[in-house]
Amino acid sequence: MKNTQNIELSRPVLIKDLKKRVTHVDIEASPDELTALAKRFGLPAMAALRAKVKIARLARDRAVRIEGTIAARLSYRSVVSLEPFNAFIDDTFSEILSQEAAPETDMEIELTPDDENMGLIEDGGFDLGEVLSQNLALLLVEHPRKPGEENAPDGVIWADDDEEDEKENPFSVLSEMRERLQNGD
Repeated sequence: MKNTQNIELSRPVLIKDLKKRVTHVDIEASPDELTALAKRFGLPAMAALRAKVKIARLARDRAVRIEGTIAARLSYRSVVSLEPFNAFIDDTFSEILSQEAAPETDMEIELTPDDENMGLIEDGGFDLGEVLSQNLALLLVEHPRKPGEENAPDGVIWADDDEEDEKENPFSVLSEMRERLQNGD
């Protein structure tokens, strides 16, 4: 397992230390870990981070499936007013780690749609804290706004609509002409 000293939320796990079938782990970040994670993710603050995790051994210990829930109390900075505001995240995640980028095994590993995240097991283990940190990063709001905040104070209107989608594609006329020619119109 590679060096975990510089990881904000480090919980090293060795495959040989896991139970034969499923291991349950509860994690709660310390105040120092919360401060370091908030800095890593560019958040004003993080008040709490808890996770309930289930780790299942797969493919004769060459892979593991990690599933669980992440609950976090944190603060975002609004992209509209730049004021901090509190938010709560409570969501599930699922990830498969393997010893190889594409494990060669005679055992079938069934992937669910949530298993698009795949990491590597190195030196017989992995850092569960880093797996949680990466999954938390995926759950963070990219452009947070305070509740009820639609317009910027200077009158700029923030819209989620993509104006390019609303404009007619100039090549749509050519596409229509091609269809008419193919249909003999």
